[in-house]
Amino acid sequence: MGNWQATSNNSYLTIARMVLQAVRRPLTPRQIMLEAYKSGFVPEHLHGRTQHKTLQARLSEDILRERDRSAFFRTAPGKFFLREFISDEQLPVQFRTPIVARRRIRDLPKKGILALKKIAVEHILRDKDLSEHEFQVLVRSHQTHYLQNIQEIRSDDILVWSFVIVARGNQILSYRQGQYREGRDAFRQKRCIGFYNLVTGNDLTLFDQDDHGILGSGIKAVSMDLDLPIQSMEDAARMSRCGFVYSRTDGRGDLLGLIKYDCPDWFEPIGRRLSLNDLAWLDATHVPNDPNDFDPWSQLMLKRVRDEIQAAN
Repeated sequence: MGNWQATSNNSYLTIARMVLQAVRRPLTPRQIMLEAYKSGFVPEHLHGRTQHKTLQARLSEDILRERDRSAFFRTAPGKFFLREFISDEQLPVQFRTPIVARRRIRDLPKKGILALKKIAVEHILRDKDLSEHEFQVLVRSHQTHYLQNIQEIRSDDILVWSFVIVARGNQILSYRQGQYREGRDAFRQKRCIGFYNLVTGNDLTLFDQDDHGILGSGIKAVSMDLDLPIQSMEDAARMSRCGFVYSRTDGRGDLLGLIKYDCPDWFEPIGRRLSLNDLAWLDATHVPNDPNDFDPWSQLMLKRVRDEIQAAN
C-alpha cells in the first residue's frame, strides 16, 4: 500500500493514485477520500475535517509543479484522473482527455471597496509608513467606510489595497504590468514586484477581523494570478503581514497592506500568464539599474525590502 512513513504530501498523492487505479474513472477529491476510507487506504497518521481540500491542494500543486510529468491530470474542473490511463482505449474518451485550461483575467473589484478618510490617515503618517497598531486605531475610531462603486471615490478617500511580495530567499518575483492592471499613466507597462488587489467587504471573514480582509484579498490575488491553490497557501502559513505603506500617485492616495509570501521551493512561474508579462526573479539586495522602469508602488517597496534585508544582516 505504499510507504506510509513518507511525508503527508506524498501520502495524499499515494492515496489518490491507489483509489483512481482501483475505480478507473475520474473523481473529485471528496470522492477520492470517501473511496479511500471505504477501501482502508488511509493511514492512521492522516486525519482532519477537510482532508478533501488538502488532497485537492496536493493534486493541484503536483500538476502545477510537474506539468506533463505529473501522474495526474484534470478531466474537468475539480475532477482528477491518472495519466497512465490516457492510452487505455477500453475507457471512455472523456475519461482520457485532459481539460484545456481557459485563460483567466482577474479584474480589479469595482464594488464594496474599503476606503479610509484621508485626513485621518495623513494625520498619523510617518515617512509614508503606517504600523499595524495605527491601522487598528483607524478601524476602531470608525475612519473606514465602503464605496458601493469605484466611481464614488472622492478626493478625501484613500483606497486600501493588499500588496503581496512573492519571495524566495533574497529574491522577489517581478513582472511587467498587463492591460487589466492599474490604469493610471504611472503604472502602464511598468515593472512591478507586487500582486495587488483592492480590499472589499467580501474579503472580511470571521478569521481576519483584525486586518479587515487584507490578507484574504492578497491570498486571492496571488492564487489566481499564479495558479497557486489557496488551500496550500493557507496550510503552509507562508503569508505574513508587514505593515502598511502610503502612496500618493497622480493626485490619489492609496494605502498598501504589505504582505510577504514565502513561496514553496518547488514553485517556479513559467511563460506568459494572464496579463502578467516578462516574469523574472530580482535580487532584492541590489539597486535596479533603472528605478524608473518600476511603477511608483514598487519603487517604494523595493527600498523598504532592501533596507530590511540590510538591517537583518
